Amino acid sequence: MFLSIRKLIVLVALVVLFITCWNAYGSSTYELATVKQVGEDEITVVNLGNRERTITVPLDISRLIEIDKDYIISYEKRFGDKYRLKSIHPSLR
Repeated sequence: MFLSIRKLIVLVALVVLFITCWNAYGSSTYELATVKQVGEDEITVVNLGNRERTITVPLDISRLIEIDKDYIISYEKRFGDKYRLKSIHPSLR
């Protein structure tokens, strides 16, 4: 009984440590970018520094986003994961 409780505590501690480390290696970006390609589950954008990113989107937004238009986008990147869209708004530019 004592051994199984100890194993459970160690397992929970390892899971918490893993999640904390995985969360620490994430970044969030907010930038002005031009949409170059739109697909069902991802968009390709180019920012003002000509850096191209392919960003995964949670929904099919292909009918809402126009190609070669400027948008203010916010996306996040986690260690070992793809870029994921958080928000997108038309630019006032």
